[in-house]
Amino acid sequence: MEKMRGKRIRPRDSGELVEDGRSESERKTRKKENDVVSKRRIGRGRGEVSKRCIEIDISDAEKDIKSDGSRKCLGSTCHHCKIFTSESDLIFCSKCNKKCYCFDCIKRSYSERTHEEVRAACPFCMMTCICRACLRLPLVIKPPSEKDTDVKLKQLQYLLVKVLPVLKDIYTEQNRELEIESTIRGHPVTEANIKRCKLDPSERIYCDLCRTSIANFHRSCPNKNCSVDICLSCCKEQSEGFHQERDGKKNAEGKGYECRIPAGQGKDSDAYVPLHFSTWKLNSDSSIPCPPKECGGCGTSTLELRRLWKRDWVEKLITNAEKCTLNFRPTDVDIVHECSSCSTNSDSIRRQAAFRKNAHDNFLYSPNAVDLAEDDIAHFQFHWMKAEPVIVRNVLEKTSGLSWEPMVMWRACREMDPKRKGTEEETTKVKALDCLDWCEVEINLHQFFEGYLEGRMHKNGWPEMLKLKDWPPSDLFEKRLPRHNAEFIAALPFFDYTDPKSGILNLATRFPEGSLKPDLGPKTYIAYGFHEELNRGDSVTKLHCDISDAVNVLTHTAKVEIPPVKYQNIKVHQKKYAEAMLQKQQYSGQVKEASELENKSMKEVDESKKDLKDKAANEEQSNNSSRPSGSGEAEKVIISKEDNPTQPAVSTSVESIQEQKLDAPKETDGNTNERSKAVHGGAVWDIFRREDVPKLIQFLKRHEHEFRHFNNEPLESVIHPIHDQTMFLSDSQKKQLKEEFDIEPWTFEQHLGEAVFIPAGCPHQVRNRQSCIKVALDFVAPESVEECLRLTQEFRRLPKDHSSSEDKLELKKIALYAASSAIREVKGLIQSSRRSDT
Repeated sequence: MEKMRGKRIRPRDSGELVEDGRSESERKTRKKENDVVSKRRIGRGRGEVSKRCIEIDISDAEKDIKSDGSRKCLGSTCHHCKIFTSESDLIFCSKCNKKCYCFDCIKRSYSERTHEEVRAACPFCMMTCICRACLRLPLVIKPPSEKDTDVKLKQLQYLLVKVLPVLKDIYTEQNRELEIESTIRGHPVTEANIKRCKLDPSERIYCDLCRTSIANFHRSCPNKNCSVDICLSCCKEQSEGFHQERDGKKNAEGKGYECRIPAGQGKDSDAYVPLHFSTWKLNSDSSIPCPPKECGGCGTSTLELRRLWKRDWVEKLITNAEKCTLNFRPTDVDIVHECSSCSTNSDSIRRQAAFRKNAHDNFLYSPNAVDLAEDDIAHFQFHWMKAEPVIVRNVLEKTSGLSWEPMVMWRACREMDPKRKGTEEETTKVKALDCLDWCEVEINLHQFFEGYLEGRMHKNGWPEMLKLKDWPPSDLFEKRLPRHNAEFIAALPFFDYTDPKSGILNLATRFPEGSLKPDLGPKTYIAYGFHEELNRGDSVTKLHCDISDAVNVLTHTAKVEIPPVKYQNIKVHQKKYAEAMLQKQQYSGQVKEASELENKSMKEVDESKKDLKDKAANEEQSNNSSRPSGSGEAEKVIISKEDNPTQPAVSTSVESIQEQKLDAPKETDGNTNERSKAVHGGAVWDIFRREDVPKLIQFLKRHEHEFRHFNNEPLESVIHPIHDQTMFLSDSQKKQLKEEFDIEPWTFEQHLGEAVFIPAGCPHQVRNRQSCIKVALDFVAPESVEECLRLTQEFRRLPKDHSSSEDKLELKKIALYAASSAIREVKGLIQSSRRSDT
């Protein structure tokens, strides 16, 4: 197509004419050419015709050319689809006077806005445009206003006060190791006598026994061909003869437990062999030998004490932190009584989530993001010190309104780097989790999102609940979805805690530039949902406990309408599953044994329940076919599940089954509208208090045979009932927990646009009532530092191949960096304040 010469400007509504820069002879020549071809398709591309284009009668167009050489503009290009369109099919923005959108694009991509709203301010002006070009542009976020010097100083001092106990623990641990080293060498040893190992900022060093991140002192093998490193906690356990169970299995001789460490030379080997601590003993001078060759070491050298930082660095941090906080007194928190601010404004800023007797924490702080002021952070801190969840409503109201539709995210992710190797495969196929048997299934991404919006069913009519976790991967979220990442960060309330780059009270932001930082998100969770509890194959996130604080925002929901016929079929299957389980129990005589167990003492229950569990597991395996683990084609998965249509429900006692029937949602006549009225939120959360964790663990261990996980079969083994993330408490089981141990979680619904803050150390589970897209971010608050350290020690005792055993947070390193950074800032503020006074 011949290029038009001259500059063409869209005329205003007054019918303004524009010069096209051609002479009269050129126009006559052009007119003759147009007489030959009276009609021509106009589209985009170099010499190519767009699939979506319009026909313009060129001969009629020439009638609009006037004698002065000017002409009327016939159309313009839609900003979204970049297709030349007739002006009558476009809406021009009156705010910028530049952009226009066609009716088709508005209907398809911006249906939530009327034509009048688009005309007043187009999506480009509102920063909600989701065209290819705009999705590639980073969203500029307005930085928060500069804090007052006194406010910033108090916040930094508050941070140092909370971090000081962790610094002192590190210092005490190092001094203890120096004393041991003095005994080994036979003379006093200081940090100056300890060899320093310098690491590149982008490197990490982990303990080869427990996989905990090493922050400073550690013991290392001096052999150049061996790279074994051991943290001080493992050194202490070894010197005290503490044989920690690492893989949950006793050794062949029954003497203690086995530990798994890398085989071969060093920590980079992928092979693992069992290690008997009884064969790896201290030397006579209390020094620790390098593990033998079959256990990953060289077996010839003695581990030597090493440090990573400058000498006396931790001691200097403690001294400087105490000086900086000498005159600072943190606010005392009354954990016994109810929050006075919440009581005063009970109708607007709190939500009831529990019904504990004689408790003052049944209501959760739940402010509206639109009404939050800067001084509300003190109110948030009051509840966060008490380790209470916080729910902030309408956080998306403070953003530009960028669409979180799944297909928009998919297109944005694909368009960011379409030529990158592997992009096409990443954006066409994904591995999702099937909540029925917790196995991975490979599915086309477009089909997954279709099921998200419209629902998917197995061949036997049972709802198929799929989950897609961490897509795109969290380390690529900011790169692949820059607009959505910026939109999410802008939506987060209490930015002093949640800002992942500049939050003054987020300890994770204080890593030095260029250092390797822990992966704290953002992470996306996309899952199907069902409005009722199915008791089998529910779309859930099973009970678990995060090592850090977290905030979870529900950014999108989709309500899937179930036809009445299919809904009734689901109810029939539910009844059949419950009856099948009851028949199996009666046939095997488990009903009688279960009633006898309930009358026994707790000691007798602990001794005899294992036999009952093994008997039940063996019978289930003989009566049920299992699905092979691992990923597979979606069609094969459906067939394998249909082969086992009578898989029982979760509970295995008669009382539990009867309770499930009593607690089941009231059946309707199958009317979809009647059922949809009961659906309020996108997800149901259960969050347990930290102080209730011991009783919760005791309950889970007592009833572990009632839970199912892989292939929807009973759990074969339980290493840790919470950290394994293999259990989900149904409504009936939560009632049973209340009856047996008198504890209950905070239970509430998360609505669209709500941000849920979860304190570190609070076990929680989630059930999706609708198809949901959630975006989560981890952070480390000063109030949670000690709890994070406790969890780090708890996680390191898990087996080495456990999914939660790796120290992904590196809490000790975070505390050291945070203290060092805060001390520098405090000193700078004090000096600048003194200069201003003079």
